[in-house]
Amino acid sequence: MAGVSVADLLHSGRIEGIPADVAAAWLRMDEANAHLVSSAALARTDPALAYVALYDAARKAITAHMQANGYGPTNRSGAHHAVGQYAEAALASSATLADVQAFDRMRQVRNRSEYNQQPITERLLAADPRHAKAIVAVVRASLPLRPQ
Repeated sequence: MAGVSVADLLHSGRIEGIPADVAAAWLRMDEANAHLVSSAALARTDPALAYVALYDAARKAITAHMQANGYGPTNRSGAHHAVGQYAEAALASSATLADVQAFDRMRQVRNRSEYNQQPITERLLAADPRHAKAIVAVVRASLPLRPQ
């Protein structure tokens, strides 16, 4: 993913320009926050669903950033990967690079769990919440004020 810019993603058709929608972005952030809470609540009883909620919290936060800035993933195979590429291009800084890079690994873990019945380990559930929480926090801090 390194080295891909937002312009590259647009040019390759991985993402598209859409009307910026700050209100929709904040609604997406509300969903991301709810998923973080749900993930923590489900960790002991349903680790697979807890991990999906954790992954979706990060993905929806990145998508919120996209919406607020006038971008969206195209509706084609690999859209979640494009969201991760956007995150690395638009959100990664020295402070958040590890968290943003962890998103793509989380996507792969989620896919293996969903499609290959690979179990979610306690180690993943212990390590990855910090990445999702960091992504949600950096997006929240970067969004314009919530419209009234």
